[in-house]
Amino acid sequence: MSHTVVHVTALQQGERIPRAQLVAALRAHQGLAYVPEQALLRDVIYLLQGISGTHVRFKQEWQMPTADGSHPAETVLRLEFDEKDGIISPPTRDLIHRLAELGQLYVRVQRYVDKHTHPTPRHLASQSLCHFLAQELQAHGELVSDMEAQWHAQAEGVTPSHPLTLRRLVQTTREPILRMRLMSTMVESCRDMHGGALVSTIHAYTLTGDPFIRRCTSTLLDHVSRPFFHTLSRWIYDGELDDPFDEFFVAQASSHTPTPKQADDLVVPTEPGADAADVWQNRFVLRENMLPSFLSEHFARKIFSTGKSLHFLRDCCGEDRAEIQGRTPRRALRYSDMAGLEHAIDAEFALASGHLCSLFLTQFRLRDHLRAIKSYLLLTQGDFADALLQTLGPSLSRPASTLYQHNLSAALETAIRASNAQYEDPDILRRLDARSLEFGPGDTGWDTFTLEYRVEAPVNAVLDASAMAGYQLLFNYLWQINRVAAAVTLAWTQLLSTHKAVLRSRQRSQLDASLLPSLHRTLGHLHEMVHFVRQLQGFCELEGIAYAWQQLEQNCDAGISDLDQLIETHRHYLHTLIHTTLLRGRRGQADHLADDVRAQLQSVLAYAHCAEEWSHHITAELARLAGGVAPLRSAAHTQSVLVERLRTEHAAFQHRLQGMLSTLERHPTLTVRDLAVRIFDDSHTATMEF
Repeated sequence: MSHTVVHVTALQQGERIPRAQLVAALRAHQGLAYVPEQALLRDVIYLLQGISGTHVRFKQEWQMPTADGSHPAETVLRLEFDEKDGIISPPTRDLIHRLAELGQLYVRVQRYVDKHTHPTPRHLASQSLCHFLAQELQAHGELVSDMEAQWHAQAEGVTPSHPLTLRRLVQTTREPILRMRLMSTMVESCRDMHGGALVSTIHAYTLTGDPFIRRCTSTLLDHVSRPFFHTLSRWIYDGELDDPFDEFFVAQASSHTPTPKQADDLVVPTEPGADAADVWQNRFVLRENMLPSFLSEHFARKIFSTGKSLHFLRDCCGEDRAEIQGRTPRRALRYSDMAGLEHAIDAEFALASGHLCSLFLTQFRLRDHLRAIKSYLLLTQGDFADALLQTLGPSLSRPASTLYQHNLSAALETAIRASNAQYEDPDILRRLDARSLEFGPGDTGWDTFTLEYRVEAPVNAVLDASAMAGYQLLFNYLWQINRVAAAVTLAWTQLLSTHKAVLRSRQRSQLDASLLPSLHRTLGHLHEMVHFVRQLQGFCELEGIAYAWQQLEQNCDAGISDLDQLIETHRHYLHTLIHTTLLRGRRGQADHLADDVRAQLQSVLAYAHCAEEWSHHITAELARLAGGVAPLRSAAHTQSVLVERLRTEHAAFQHRLQGMLSTLERHPTLTVRDLAVRIFDDSHTATMEF
């Protein structure tokens, strides 16, 4: 009696039969047997190579893209069992699934290698990764070849000491599967990456507690990062950017779009390559998205500055690394030697950047240029400023169209010979130039005259066009203050002399009775204005220029690490000068106080001119009376007009002064705020004296 009949009878009698026995009886009834393990081993060896077998096959299925588009549509391999010729038990299927994973991963990695391997390399980091993966795939192929040889030996009846079985294959492929999983994950993460971004992505896998993953990833990184470290070595040792496939985190600017530094709110663009500032600021850019994650931003800045310094030394200073004293031999840079990498970066940064800064402060005489600018453009050398004012004063009062370059140059030369500037270094003096700016209808020489200081490469990397525009702005402001100070002092001196002449005159009774009180009052107002202008001058020289210069010297003496810091130190100095001297508010705020100061200076100048005109009028009347000539009928009218003008200008001066004092008391800068106390005290003292 067959087993099937027995089972049917038992079921009819209500007996419980295990399901396995029922399935086995059914398959025996259908004439199906289990697939031999030797046949399955052959299929598994095919599967490990991504090839379908007889009883187990790979089936390609389309995987839809993700919603964000991070993974495009692609085909994936699914496992499919064919039991037409035999049965595969569930435990055996589980073993085959585990083994087939290695084949699936192998296919995925092979696709990446095929896609990114070209006759002409596109990206060196990707090519290095593909080379490493190709070596791993080759090792995988050798492993499969050994399995296939052993299978053939068993098929021919040779019985090895350790026969090939599915379970043994699972044990043998445990570590290869882990390695292939890691490589498959990496190629999925690095689909379209290259350069530093690719290295950063791989480096992220070292941040794990699994020693196997960390060890494998470090080995891979040491191989993949070789092109990166080759470029890095050329950059920090030679200042040359050897990056044909645009993979390094330092790149040459594709278009020289100026990114000028700011001197306060001044921005003066320059033509690409016009000066050393463009070479330093705009020739190379730092791309943070290509920076490998194993390098901090601090080290990236050092690397960037080191290469730029070497390039700048060669391009603008005519030196190369071989001429730098104390240079160290080249060191092989590798990912596996991070301590050596950090040491090399620190050493080369100190060498190249320190040497460049030293050249600026010694051979290229940056401090001497800054000192000359302070003396002549900021007018701190008083005898030169006075001589220049006396020489140019008469001609600057004429229309700007009457100023000629040769006359301005001659006046500058005269002022130099008449002051201690004649003992200055000739190389410094030749850089000074007096010229007239563009002018419009009605402009006088006072509106267009300026003094400039010329520098060449490489000094103009620090004293660039924006910086020199800032110094010219300061010169024009300080020049205006000096002009007003000279004019109001002269007016006060002349009017005081006129006042004394009136007191000595025997004909003063024939003059207007209100003349002496008006003279006395006007002298008091002029004295008050003299004090105001002198306090403004003193504030600019002491609190503005002298204090900023002291801070600049302290910062330079404290040590400058690289040219960027030197530029930033000078930029801070100029920023302080402009904001303090010009009484500016915070950036972005309207310069009401600065505008009020300029308007106040114009008011003082107008009052001084009116007082000078009145002094000439009184002197003429005294001369007329002394000669026995009767006073002009229009003299009283002229005097009343001038006195009224003086009263109006002084009222405007006082009104604006009160507003300025109120604004100064609320100024965000304490130094500027103290100016209110000085002006108020001195104005009060000047008033009390009269």
